[in-house]
Amino acid sequence: MIAGRCGWLMVALVVASGTANAQDVPSAEAQARILDLLQQQSLYRDRVEWPKARAELAAARDPAQTRRVLDDVIRRSSGGHGRWISANQQRVQAQRAQATQTAMGAATPQTDDARSGPTARLGWIKVGAYMDDSSQPKDVQYEARKQAAIALQTRVREQDDGDRCGWVVDLRSNTGGNMWPMLLGMGPLLGDAKTADPVGMFLLADKRQPWTYREGAVWLDSRSVVGSRHTQYTLRNPGAPVAVLMGPRTASSGEASVLAFRGRPASRSFGQPTSGYSTANIPQRLPDGSLLLLTTSVIADRNGVGDGHRLQPDVTVGAGQDAAAAAREWLLAQPACNQAAAIADTR
Repeated sequence: MIAGRCGWLMVALVVASGTANAQDVPSAEAQARILDLLQQQSLYRDRVEWPKARAELAAARDPAQTRRVLDDVIRRSSGGHGRWISANQQRVQAQRAQATQTAMGAATPQTDDARSGPTARLGWIKVGAYMDDSSQPKDVQYEARKQAAIALQTRVREQDDGDRCGWVVDLRSNTGGNMWPMLLGMGPLLGDAKTADPVGMFLLADKRQPWTYREGAVWLDSRSVVGSRHTQYTLRNPGAPVAVLMGPRTASSGEASVLAFRGRPASRSFGQPTSGYSTANIPQRLPDGSLLLLTTSVIADRNGVGDGHRLQPDVTVGAGQDAAAAAREWLLAQPACNQAAAIADTR
């Protein structure tokens, strides 16, 4: 089971809520709770004149105007990442959740040139969005996270046949969701799982909350967030180079996944800047059953570097150009792949 506050701390899917009906509004009690939470805890709460916002909400004449005021306050206080999700929208999300959970651990399509020749020496892992089904009990949601992470680690283990001298982690289509199963699934690629060194962290106003991967689990501070006896795989070459693919659709927990590789030895990112939602949300249940995604912290890499904005790749690849090709070229030029090629030539 997920213990305490860390069970709710996640990065929310940027596109999850879609376009809301302007007539769909929180109850009066929920509206008051939204303003209180935002004023007290939201990351950019100093960007809002709260007495003015409360007066504008009280003066709203119809549901459409109420939504405009609320949406504007949420947008400004969250940097565009937070949002209000109605009960109806949550039902739509529940229908989408199963598809993202299944897709995250699905086999990565291989191109013809990846089956033979020099690129056959590279592992390839695609990590897509992952959404919780909030209509399910918490223990069911937790089990689903574990299964998605197990499936992703299985993809790593299946490819780690002794011939892989480097890895590509494709995050270009990762629009976000719950970050924990992503990190657990990618765990073997993140570095030395025998240490308690962080692979990333949340930056709050008064403290840092590091995440680590060890003992087959992802930890937030000293608490295990998600883990399994089936997620303890160790790479044959734990220090193998990793190329991370990123782009404008990489958002939210997709950006957290990019940051988890920042500072890892022998890692490099390729592509284009990300969406710019590298902040963390806590889902807050409201009195009417709706949900507020409350943006409370900045996501940072293992060295504590992060500003909540777009992430820049180490190697920028222009739109229409092949970031994967650039990543493969870099990987195959690394000492690990040169050594592997030399061994292969002597067989």
